[in-house]
Amino acid sequence: MLQRIQTLFLLLAAAAMLVASVTPLAVFMYNSDKVLFEAMGIYLNGTLNDSTWGLFVIGIISSVVALITVFLYKQRILQIRLSIFNIVIMLGFYLYFGFILYKIYPVENLQFQKVGIGITMPVIAVILTILAIRKIGVDEALVRSLQRLRR
Repeated sequence: MLQRIQTLFLLLAAAAMLVASVTPLAVFMYNSDKVLFEAMGIYLNGTLNDSTWGLFVIGIISSVVALITVFLYKQRILQIRLSIFNIVIMLGFYLYFGFILYKIYPVENLQFQKVGIGITMPVIAVILTILAIRKIGVDEALVRSLQRLRR
């Protein structure tokens, strides 16, 4: 289990989504006020303005799904399906981020100051998950070819 490269990819994807859940996503100016966007909330001049706990929950669910997928190493097809489901969850993180940003703050008044490391982590997690899916597929093809030889 731990000696397979896809395990490392899935563990790194889980860590990336955990980092996305706890680090700042973006810093921007809105009507000359500094706004810090995190997965747990939007802070206007240092005080909590809006709660965005849904982003935090999506990030944690994605991390948990990646960790569960690691331990299903004997069921490779299920691993692939859960990994695809996890990619959908990670893309949902971005969609929900955009929805919250558009819903709460009008886009014409936003001036981005800095993109946080948390907003890049789901992309890295998606790439790592795709790499894991490819390696799981290689393992599945190897097992099937060996079963053919035994017959």
